[in-house]
Amino acid sequence: MLEWVRGFVIALGGGTVVLIGMLTICKGLFIKFFESGIESSFEKSLERFKNKMERSTRAYEILLDREMRFYERIEQIVAELILLQESMLFCLEESEKIGREHRHQDFCKCFKSYIEQISALQNQCLIHQSYIPTEIFGVFEEVIKQVKEGMCYWVETEKLLYSEENDAIDYSMGKEKSEAVLNSIASAETKIQERLKQLCGED
Repeated sequence: MLEWVRGFVIALGGGTVVLIGMLTICKGLFIKFFESGIESSFEKSLERFKNKMERSTRAYEILLDREMRFYERIEQIVAELILLQESMLFCLEESEKIGREHRHQDFCKCFKSYIEQISALQNQCLIHQSYIPTEIFGVFEEVIKQVKEGMCYWVETEKLLYSEENDAIDYSMGKEKSEAVLNSIASAETKIQERLKQLCGED
């Protein structure tokens, strides 16, 4: 009986040692597997984050490129509008530099270019509306609005020049309409300067 108990204890003790050894090995394998899983998951998350950042950066570059293109394209348009405003007013003045027979011809030439430039400005605003800040789009909408509000005056003035009814031309009204357009252009240019400073980190 004593021998049987001793054998059982020895067998039990030996099995426990084996079990403990197996558990130790399994524990090491489990920890290694767990750590590998965490590392793999982290790498995948990091890769997704990097891809997302790259797409966001690329999208921002495209938006910024389109915005800069808008500013470049309207620069010449705005310069032409300013020059044409002054030229149309000059055509209304009674001056020895411009003979009566040439006033209507010169005015029509300027007015035609004026309409073409404002049409070009409208097109550029519509094309780039999705790429420029709302406040920038808004100030150029105001420029277009001021131009349209003065359009009836310029059309009527052209008719008076054609019929040589010079005394009926309201020159002061022409100056008022021109100043409204020029002031709106000045506001637009100020907004652009503020935006460029903001992009440069100066604001």
